[in-house]
This record gives sequence, C-alpha cells and structure tokens, in this order.
Amino acid sequence: MRIKFLLFSTVLIVCAGAVFAQKYQPAGDAWITKWWGMDLVTNTGGFNASAAHDWLSEGTGGKITDASVTTSNGLKILKEIKSVNLKNNGGELKWDIVTINPNDGNNMSTSHGLADQSNIEWYGIIVIKSPNNRKTKIHPAHDDYGHIWLNGEKVYNNPDWTTGATIVTRPTEITLKKGDNILLFRCGESGGSDYVNLHFEATDTDLKILPTTDGKFFQHVTSLPIEPPGKLASTWGDIKRR
Repeated sequence: MRIKFLLFSTVLIVCAGAVFAQKYQPAGDAWITKWWGMDLVTNTGGFNASAAHDWLSEGTGGKITDASVTTSNGLKILKEIKSVNLKNNGGELKWDIVTINPNDGNNMSTSHGLADQSNIEWYGIIVIKSPNNRKTKIHPAHDDYGHIWLNGEKVYNNPDWTTGATIVTRPTEITLKKGDNILLFRCGESGGSDYVNLHFEATDTDLKILPTTDGKFFQHVTSLPIEPPGKLASTWGDIKRR
C-alpha cells in the first residue's frame, strides 16, 4: 500500500508542477502575439474572393471547417491531421507556433518569415482559459477582411480594413464560458499592408491565453483528451502489477 501511495503522490506532484510551469500569454488590453498558425493560403484572388471559401473544409475534405475547428472535437481532429492540403493555394499547409509583431503593418507576411505578400489568407488559433462565465469584448485590428469564430460560432465579420495595425474600429461583445474557449482569427489580404491583431478588455487580466510564451499549445488545452481512452487505465494497471 505504501508503494502505491508514493507512486500516486509522485503523479500528483508531477501534474501540479506541469500546471504551475505554464507560461500563459497575458490578456487584458495586451495584444496577443503568439498563435497556433497555419501556413499562408496563397493565390486567393483577393480578400473578397477568398472570403467565400472555407479553406479548412476544402483542404481537409470536410473533416474540419472554420467553425468546427473552434470546438473541442474539431481542434482534436486538427491535432491529429496536422496539415491542410490546398493544391492550388499553397500546397500542404502545416500548423505551428506563429509570432506576430503587433506594430508591424505587414505582420501577416512577416509572421511567416516572408516579405509583404498579396492575395493571401492568414489563419491563427488561440485558446482562452476563463475562470468563469462572462461577457466581454474583443478588439480586432486587420487588413483586409477579418473573420473570427469562437466556440463554434462566427462572432465577427468585417470586410473593411481598420486603417492601422493597432487601430480597432469594431469592438465586439463575446461570451466566454468557464474553462477553454477556442478562437479562430482569419484575415484575407489583396495588396498593400497586411496585418492582424487582437486584444481583450483591460479588465480581462485574469484570462490565460494559449499558446504559452514558451511556445506550448496542445499540451495545455485541457478540454482535449491527453491520452486515448483506456490508455491511463492500462498504464495504472501496469504500475499495480509491478
């Protein structure tokens, strides 16, 4: 019994250490700089033509969509498939941590290590961990066409550029649930400046944002199963038999 207790205590200590080690991005009115981002969609024909496409659906044969990827099940599918295949619009588009400079008027391009691009679509996901249910506002800036989905629903749709990388023209009320909230921000660009930015209300400093500042994402999305069903039971069973 003592061995089992020590093993169980060790597991708890390790798990607690993992929680405290997380380095969440600040929320409040600080611009979000790290995103779980997809390679740029290219050759879109401009932002108006691009807006008519659900690029995630087209590139995965309907396995995920712009809306469904902001649900726990959709994000789980994205984690498993890892990429989106758009033959004529960039090829195999992979996902990774993308860092943007909020003050850069071309941060859609430069966040992918490129010079200013035209006829592109930028995709980025964050997970907002909220300690409670609340209504608050998002403050998006974008050039050109900005779309935002949250928890399976489209909450923002604005074809007009906001006139500056840190200028917000439409603060938008949203509802957050307690726990993980998944948000997708996509922006279509035709030519000229290309930027995408987002922050919350100044009072939202208790929100925690993924990816972490040290570049972790799926490891800390607690609404997703960490192991396949039965894996934990099997592992614990192995421990008990030793």
